[in-house]
Amino acid sequence: MKNLVSLPSHELHRYLGARLVSESKVEFCVWSPTVDCVHIYLEDREGEEPLALEKNDGGFHVGTMNGVGVGTRYYCSFDGGPLRPDPASRYQPAGVHGPSQVVTRDFAWTDSDWQGVPRDSLVIYELHIGAFTEAGTFLAAAGKLDELIDLGVTAIELMPVADCAGRWNWGYDGVCLFAPNRNYGTTDDLKFLINAAHARGLAVILDVVYNHLGPEGNYLGESGPYLSTRHSTVWGSAPNFDDPDHGFGLRRFFIANAMNWLEEYHFDGLRIDAIHCMKDDSDCHVVTELSQVVRFWSKLVQRPTMLIAETNVFDPEMLSPFATGGSDFDAQWCDDFLHSVFAVVRPGEHLCHRRYEAGTDLDQTLRWGYVHEGTLREERGRVDPGVSTDVGGLIYSIQHHDFIGNHPLGKRLHQLTSSETQRAASALLLLSPAIPMLFMGEEFCCENPFQFFVDFGDHDLRTAVVEGRKREYPQHDWSTGRLPTDAAAFHDSKIGSVLNGDVEMRAWYRDLLTHRKYWIGSGILQQENLIVDSCLDNGIFVLRYQSPVSCVTVAVRLSVLPHRDDVCEFTARGKLVMDSCPDRTSLLQLLPNHAKVFLQEIT
Repeated sequence: MKNLVSLPSHELHRYLGARLVSESKVEFCVWSPTVDCVHIYLEDREGEEPLALEKNDGGFHVGTMNGVGVGTRYYCSFDGGPLRPDPASRYQPAGVHGPSQVVTRDFAWTDSDWQGVPRDSLVIYELHIGAFTEAGTFLAAAGKLDELIDLGVTAIELMPVADCAGRWNWGYDGVCLFAPNRNYGTTDDLKFLINAAHARGLAVILDVVYNHLGPEGNYLGESGPYLSTRHSTVWGSAPNFDDPDHGFGLRRFFIANAMNWLEEYHFDGLRIDAIHCMKDDSDCHVVTELSQVVRFWSKLVQRPTMLIAETNVFDPEMLSPFATGGSDFDAQWCDDFLHSVFAVVRPGEHLCHRRYEAGTDLDQTLRWGYVHEGTLREERGRVDPGVSTDVGGLIYSIQHHDFIGNHPLGKRLHQLTSSETQRAASALLLLSPAIPMLFMGEEFCCENPFQFFVDFGDHDLRTAVVEGRKREYPQHDWSTGRLPTDAAAFHDSKIGSVLNGDVEMRAWYRDLLTHRKYWIGSGILQQENLIVDSCLDNGIFVLRYQSPVSCVTVAVRLSVLPHRDDVCEFTARGKLVMDSCPDRTSLLQLLPNHAKVFLQEIT
């Protein structure tokens, strides 16, 4: 065993947990600096003396066991305490309360020539493995990849897969951070999905959660100084990133987790959840340190790696290089676009804690890129930038898991407005210079909701989840709809077959993405070519791209819909038409919630 204290951070993941040395020999490595002794108990050898690991420098407990191999199930005991999973367990076949399992880390990869998808070609499709297919498995998801390729998607983003309590969960309650959720399949099944995606030219991004740990099955606090006594979150315990004695080692543990997903599973990138909630008062924030390690490794192995921050608002430091004090991420979620669109069509309704003004905020977002600003250490607030930021690093959407799932009924955009509204909004989204992201089922107007769902075993915790939702989003009426603890909340959220969806909407999305790809290739879809022309009194928003050789115009009219019973009166459909660049008079002829794309070649 190497000296793990001096081992580079991008290599530590290779040693943590149970590592197969040979077919019948396993090496165990557990980071527990505040524990005197860690014992390994085998599940099928009751009465047999456990293996006592040797405590080395840096708080690493290490030991080797013969006569065991792939499939062996084992527990850890810390200072003689209860039997617990390995903090770096690679698989939990019986759930987060059960034994860890030794797995092989090898796989017959066929993606050695894969170099990912360039940022300006990204079209991201966010999905939940459990709800994406009826079977809800990694292998079933692999069977639907061709549908996404045909649509024009270039990357899929998996909601968190780290194992958590229960049979279903959104994924943000992970406690076994190195172990793929056993409800979705095996470690090899996940690798098969990623390998299959790469074979089809699809990048795969993983949503990871480093700001808190889930409330059930969180045994890390028993195994060492993993949890902070200074910081907390509304969702659960916060990691101990800035502890004066153990923060360095704890940061390395979480960075090892990130490296495990990237190197062992060949993910193309990570989306870091609620990055502004990763509490760390260290001089160098853990977010920046993680980025530094990933960048070093990426250059070392010559594999492009995408880092995406869920900032919700624009963070001017997140995409800046290290030399200027930034974190050197590739992209960040900027929800100002989503909520600004919603403020136009449903003014006064808010599906997040920030407030958005109808019309003016969408105009500002289209012109400058964002409305609200904040950093890892500074408070967030409304700004008037006055100069456009590079939106090529911003991810826009018109709905995602939070937007839909935080509604009491889990309703999608077309259900809250109309399919015409979604057509118009999707034209602005998919033909913007920003990175577009779709949420599963959006492209065919899936009628199934996407509801918040958990399956905690503890009764008090289940009650706390229900009441916590009401406190976190007091603006909603929670008297109707499924409880998140109801099994139907999960089963009803499966999106079903594309064959049962809106065929015309899917064709519209496909056409828009075809145009996007062509415009990127021709060089016209660039921010420096963009002129925004809004007429707020009439709800018109125009993106006009002008270059020496061509002019393309995306014209959208958005307005408040009448009562739902009258929606059928508005039958206008978004169309892609060949025409000369329109003037404002012709744009006024657009019906409410209608979109057109005008194409003109200038010779």
